[in-house]
Amino acid sequence: MTQLLISVKNLEESRIARYANADIIDLKDPSVGALGALDVDVVSQIVQDVSGGVLLSATVGEGHATIDVLKQDIVLYAGLGVDVVKIAVSGLFKLADFYSEIKQLTNLGIKLVAVFFANEPLDFSLLNKLKDGGFYGAMLDTQLKNTSLLELQTTETLQKFTVVCKQHMLISGLAGSINMTHVDRLLMLNPSFIGMRGGVCHRRDRASTLVGDRVVEVKTMLLNYNNRLEPLEI
Repeated sequence: MTQLLISVKNLEESRIARYANADIIDLKDPSVGALGALDVDVVSQIVQDVSGGVLLSATVGEGHATIDVLKQDIVLYAGLGVDVVKIAVSGLFKLADFYSEIKQLTNLGIKLVAVFFANEPLDFSLLNKLKDGGFYGAMLDTQLKNTSLLELQTTETLQKFTVVCKQHMLISGLAGSINMTHVDRLLMLNPSFIGMRGGVCHRRDRASTLVGDRVVEVKTMLLNYNNRLEPLEI
């Protein structure tokens, strides 16, 4: 069953996503990159407003120079009350002590999702290491938002990503300049969730405002697809 993740930039948009029955509300600042960290005060407002009932994720930004700096940001955002923290796959993931350091946080119950950028070559061997580090999941996204995920990676590669994630007991996410014309193709790959931002905003502009009716339309597409997969009760 594939769920819907909607990225929001403020309290008003989080309410739009919630009322449209998004499964995951993802907190990030689209003005400062693909995984721009949202202001901590705004994150706190949204956490207090939601007060359970929907899963909240948050990004911590990109370009962390050291593992310690990354860990500090993870602890900061997890401490604000979000359910999941998303971090960008970077050169830090290749350091010998990265996974043992990160496991100190996952052992505390912090749920981490590693975000691979589809603009770069995919290293599937990292997925097994994520499991060893106690990660909750992995997702594919686009770092540059002028090209969609489906233009950057083949269907076969995306399918392999979701399958390998499942093999390693990781939830899987697919995102990156996705709009409603892409949803049916992505659903066939059976990811744990599909992530959207620009495709459900005014003018399909991720820097613009979320449109509730578009979120509802995408959510309906997912529900209809998931219902077709459910066995009939006899």
